[in-house]
Amino acid sequence: MKEVCEKLKPYLVILVFSVYVLFNGILLWYHAPWRDEANVWLMARDLSPLQLLKEIKYQGHPCLWYFLVMPFAKFGLPFRTIGMISTIVMTVAAGIYLWKGPQWIGIKALVVFSPVFTYFYPTIARNYCLIALILILLAWNYSERNAHPVRYGILLGLLVQADTIAIAPAGMIAFVWLVENVYNRIHTGSMERLGNCLKGIWIPFVSLLFWMVQFYQVSDSPMFEFQSFGGRELLREIRNYAYIILIRVTGFSQTMCTIFFVAVILAAAVVSYRLRNIGAATVMLFSYLFQCVFSVMVYQLHIWHYLSLVFTFLWMLWAMQKTAEEKKREKDRIYRGAAGILQVLLGILAVVMLLHWNSDAEPSNLQQALHGSYSDGQNAAEFIREEISPDEIILSTDVPMESTILAYLKDYRFYYAGSGKITTYADWSEEQSQIISLDQVIAWCRESFPEKDYIYLIQSTDSCIADPEKLDGQECIYETEGVTVRGEEYGIYRIGLKNEK
Repeated sequence: MKEVCEKLKPYLVILVFSVYVLFNGILLWYHAPWRDEANVWLMARDLSPLQLLKEIKYQGHPCLWYFLVMPFAKFGLPFRTIGMISTIVMTVAAGIYLWKGPQWIGIKALVVFSPVFTYFYPTIARNYCLIALILILLAWNYSERNAHPVRYGILLGLLVQADTIAIAPAGMIAFVWLVENVYNRIHTGSMERLGNCLKGIWIPFVSLLFWMVQFYQVSDSPMFEFQSFGGRELLREIRNYAYIILIRVTGFSQTMCTIFFVAVILAAAVVSYRLRNIGAATVMLFSYLFQCVFSVMVYQLHIWHYLSLVFTFLWMLWAMQKTAEEKKREKDRIYRGAAGILQVLLGILAVVMLLHWNSDAEPSNLQQALHGSYSDGQNAAEFIREEISPDEIILSTDVPMESTILAYLKDYRFYYAGSGKITTYADWSEEQSQIISLDQVIAWCRESFPEKDYIYLIQSTDSCIADPEKLDGQECIYETEGVTVRGEEYGIYRIGLKNEK
């Protein structure tokens, strides 16, 4: 029976992988990119690498995703290319996991079709897909970490630049790697393994210094507001967020969360004890706690961050399996039993996440993915391209909201009505948050563009216009039908500038 399963495995992997690619291709086809995706595209398109690095601290994400997107944006490719990039990244990650991952093929199939690998990371094009791919690559290369330390160090350095929350797993993996080789040096007297480790361990620490340069004076950024708590209050809030994270991705009750936590902790503890190695479990624990602390003290994280913890969990399981092989304990009955429980828990997690994704409780559920719309930006952009010349004056009333439209229009420029300045991406500054009356906007346009008979104003759900009711007296030439998931509905007005006689 085992031989039959081994012969069938390649065909099952190809089948699962093919369906995965097809399914996520369909999701990408129906997905309407929204402002978070557009902002990255506009920054990559309109800023130089140096300008981008100076802007990073106001955006909240380090540079790797921006630099990956930059050549595609600067070469003039369509905005929707960004979704193809993230889908390709996740397709590579899924392929490696399906072919090389240590779990049973049934478990792996459940995982790749759950929100762990599907939709949130491949379809919605954001930097978090890089965390997934790099953690999978680190897991795959775990047994080669001392044989190829530079490669392993480069992967850790890239993980630091994937996202701020990835500092925790990257830092802990590097720390555990160093400690295990120092321990080996002390107990064997040989410098060989530690010497190899030192060839690569410096890379993630240099990457961390580069991250610190990017986020220098981050307190100036409105993206981060640091909170202070007393000791007991901090512990209580961290405990609360430990539950919030699991509840958000699974829909579990608090009681079910407690049962799941206890089961994972006990099984991981048994595996760690039988392996005489707590490194992998420590990486998982500190990564989870880091997100809890970060949410409490700095910035409230969301589901895209939480999903990265599942990839840390996959790394933990993979590292445990490789450690067992290194120590020749893979046939230990107690280890195998506890490791099997962890696999079952992973499968349960994948199934529950898939069911939750298909429920009405999830705002970005499968129904919305296939039949809903995140944004009306593409339709509004197509209308502008057909009806309004690039030479006309177009005013934006909310830079983040209308960045989705501009991302489709490489030959157009928008003025922000609140400041009168040309804007593309959202920098979250006070200048892009100014409020102004419609009369002031019209007066400024008459003074600045005396040759124009009309200007065009894009009104969204958020707007810098203090008296939007006055737009009722203007000509509305475009209006979004229905509602979108992210509130990106637009009205486009043609406003005459001729003074009444």
